[in-house]
Amino acid sequence: MTSHEARLYAHFLDDGKDGGGRELTLAERIQQQVPNVGPIARNQRLFALRAVRTVAEQYGIRQFLDIGSGPDHAPNVHEVAQAVDPACRVVYVDRDEAVMAQVSARWQEDTRVGCLTADVRDPESILRSPVVRRTIDFAEPVGLLLASVFLFVEDRDDPAGIIERLVGELPSRSYVAFSQGTYDYDGDRRTVELLTSLYAEGGVTVTPRDRATIARFLERAGLEVLAPGIVATNHWRPDADARPGNEADSCIHAALAHKP
Repeated sequence: MTSHEARLYAHFLDDGKDGGGRELTLAERIQQQVPNVGPIARNQRLFALRAVRTVAEQYGIRQFLDIGSGPDHAPNVHEVAQAVDPACRVVYVDRDEAVMAQVSARWQEDTRVGCLTADVRDPESILRSPVVRRTIDFAEPVGLLLASVFLFVEDRDDPAGIIERLVGELPSRSYVAFSQGTYDYDGDRRTVELLTSLYAEGGVTVTPRDRATIARFLERAGLEVLAPGIVATNHWRPDADARPGNEADSCIHAALAHKP
């Protein structure tokens, strides 16, 4: 995420409780024009955390690579994973230097947590990073989080190729949690088109994609999508923490996939 993306996301997660700045002025305008943007953000976050808990509890994954992780926001991915097993390790990756400096400062005493400033569009910079290589053992299964990060990757940057490269580094029995903004749950497309336009005012280009495109991305990477398939974030294995209901309060596809 860029600074605009990360700060807007944090603002929506917290119902606009953070401080001022140009990004937050834009966030206030977005909230006025798209009243359900808060639930959309929170449903996205809750999906990612449920996916982490699922692969830790049910599939025994003990190391996670979270690309496009965004700002520090409790509970964090490593806190959810370590609640299952304190030995779980997590590397957070985001392209925003200020955001990652904050995350790194907060968790620098925890040797189970790594932080890296890098862009998903340059997967080699992530996979070959000393931080990643020190924290993640690629001889053992990995939980890879790609939560909404590809919404900010344009088609010209070859998102399918990037996903294929990242997944190619993972050993068999790894899992990938993937989410992506879409028009599919937005009947007349007004909400997503309005969000796309408003984000553009902040210099952020977003590329919503449909279910079929996402399925092709995951299939090309050699992944098998697990039940319940590619669904709205708030309909992906909902539990007591989920906010099931109208798919318009998601506007984001979610899936958990397995590398055989």
